Amino acid sequence: MQARTVTPVQVRFQDVDMAGHVHHGVYASYFETARITFLGQFIPADHDWSREGLVLARLETDYRGAVHLRDHVEVETWCSRLGERSFDLEYALFVTRDGERRLCTEGRTVMVGYDLVERRARDLPEAWRNALTTLINAS
Repeated sequence: MQARTVTPVQVRFQDVDMAGHVHHGVYASYFETARITFLGQFIPADHDWSREGLVLARLETDYRGAVHLRDHVEVETWCSRLGERSFDLEYALFVTRDGERRLCTEGRTVMVGYDLVERRARDLPEAWRNALTTLINAS
């Protein structure tokens, strides 16, 4: 496992608004794509999400610069806080343009363990907590 994941994201034509840059609402889906890559480090591909999973309780986004259609985009993701039932993921979205890599967007999500059968928050599974602890300590 690694402390951070790096996820390439393709900017689609539909992501771009009339001003010529990625619409602010699209960044949540970029973070979601990166989150799935990050979670794949410790949640098995065959996990039964219909019984036990996560819900997104908070999403914060800070815009630092515009992203355009032909930009090369990567999102770095890492865990910055771990609680009994929740954890925070941080995101840094970088654009490489003309050989220069620069930070364009930062974000944070609060993820909460959730029992989909009982429809309520629950403690994170021990295996997930152990993996997240390892990832935090590797930072």
